Amino acid sequence: MNTSMDKSVRATRFAISDLQNRVAVLEATREDLERQMSKLNDSVPEETVAPAAQKDGYVAYGSYANSVIERKKNLLVTLGDIEMQNKDLSKELRMALDTLDSFERVRARQLAAKAEKMAARKAG
Repeated sequence: MNTSMDKSVRATRFAISDLQNRVAVLEATREDLERQMSKLNDSVPEETVAPAAQKDGYVAYGSYANSVIERKKNLLVTLGDIEMQNKDLSKELRMALDTLDSFERVRARQLAAKAEKMAARKAG
């Protein structure tokens, strides 16, 4: 195989590895954020709380609860962003895998053509 194709294959494999790593980081981040969300939901299950609300065991529960509710909203936005990034990376990864597959098909054709030439030389 020619060196330009070798370089392209190496570059494509590197891109695939990089994309797989980025997807893995996004997945780990998503899982961590979901754990945080679960803890926050356990702490403050309500969607809204009056600022002056009281609850046993808390000083200024209303203020605390509203900050937790705001944090949950921010986490939902971040989770949405992660989902969009994950979709984009998945598309890029599919394209890179298709590209690598194309290179491998070209390589197979080249090897088959080379084998045919060698067989023709031996036969002739």
